[in-house]
Amino acid sequence: MGFKDFFKLTSDEQYGMPADHLEGMAGYKYDDYFGVRIKRNEGYIRLEDSEKQQIILPFTQIVQVNFITWEKTIVKALNPLTEGIVGGLIGGDAMAVVSAIDAKGRTRSEKVKVEGALEIRYHPKGDFRTTKTMVFRSHLTKNDTMKWAQTLSKYANLPVPQYIHPEKKGSTYL
Repeated sequence: MGFKDFFKLTSDEQYGMPADHLEGMAGYKYDDYFGVRIKRNEGYIRLEDSEKQQIILPFTQIVQVNFITWEKTIVKALNPLTEGIVGGLIGGDAMAVVSAIDAKGRTRSEKVKVEGALEIRYHPKGDFRTTKTMVFRSHLTKNDTMKWAQTLSKYANLPVPQYIHPEKKGSTYL
């Protein structure tokens, strides 16, 4: 199967969606790459990471597909090399060394907001009382992502994908 066949976006036979993992998959970090592929005849979706490891999710375990606004605060480690370079530009050689040493073991927080993230709700294998969630940021256009989600919903006999907007945060009055 060729590259063009993976992304077949022109018809009902739409299969592949390149995406970044946002949350919900144990062992994977924020922004890890995935190819998410609908295997209609086999009755599952296949998630394949950048190292070609595959995860199979049968249609029978999928509960709902939604589009959500995903918001999280991501904590990242500071890079001593980068901090040393910046410190060196500002304060010379001594500041470069101090900045690099100071950055080791420190972190920075970054707020991330993804509009239209794809949420797949599913039951873990053998446990139909529990519902878990996987969230992805699609590399496709908004329209093509919607078509992909509608195709998945059709083949898995699910309701039409919903747009779920976060509730406004503000004062609560009693």
